[in-house]
Amino acid sequence: MARKELLEEKAEEIRHLAGLSVTEVTPSRRDFTMFVATNKQGIALVPRLKRRDPETASEWPNSDLAMLARVYDETEAAALAVCTAGFHGGSIVDLRNISDAVSAAVLRDDLCLQANQIYHSRLQGADAVVLPVGRVSPETLQELVAISNSVHMAPVLEVESRAELHVALPLAPAPIGLRFTGADGFADMRSTVEMSREIPAQRTVLLLAEVKALADLSPLNGLVDAAVVGDALLGAANPTEDIDRFLATR
Repeated sequence: MARKELLEEKAEEIRHLAGLSVTEVTPSRRDFTMFVATNKQGIALVPRLKRRDPETASEWPNSDLAMLARVYDETEAAALAVCTAGFHGGSIVDLRNISDAVSAAVLRDDLCLQANQIYHSRLQGADAVVLPVGRVSPETLQELVAISNSVHMAPVLEVESRAELHVALPLAPAPIGLRFTGADGFADMRSTVEMSREIPAQRTVLLLAEVKALADLSPLNGLVDAAVVGDALLGAANPTEDIDRFLATR
């Protein structure tokens, strides 16, 4: 049901963007993939900025996301991810504000299903977008990857099944984002580990599903390059210390 609500919001967004002028779109100068790729030598962290998550039943309604982004930007976090869907309590304005406030590469952590969404994301400062493999045709997916590359944005291919992974694999070198979740909305680590072992070692792989704690990432050492993490940091008393401690011991 939660995913259905998000897709309905994206359909409305696509209607709103009809006729978008793309003449002012300029290429990204921040290489998201370069910052998150570790060649599986440790797991890089990409803090996720959001105000709520119906899937994990968590919320942080009073979060100042731009201020928090600046705090994260001072750590050794690889990049930042911004949830722009109203579903997550966000908006495209959050993306613009955060992109302007930080030096780190920024992922628009939302579903891009159509070309205008990619162009709009870039106009608002995104350096990478999420393309849901299972929600568009293979032909459309190839087109969206090409459009992302044309403006130097990383197209993160979101996969939720083995069948989707096999669609994503030929679209190298686009990063693959694994989103296998359990009934509680958090990462299904068994499925994630299983699927990650089917991906060539040289391919950049991100965990998109949430974890409850940074320690929960340990089974993915040597299997993924980076993890996009929201709940484990947004609920922490001192997230910067948690980030530094994790990166020092990974």
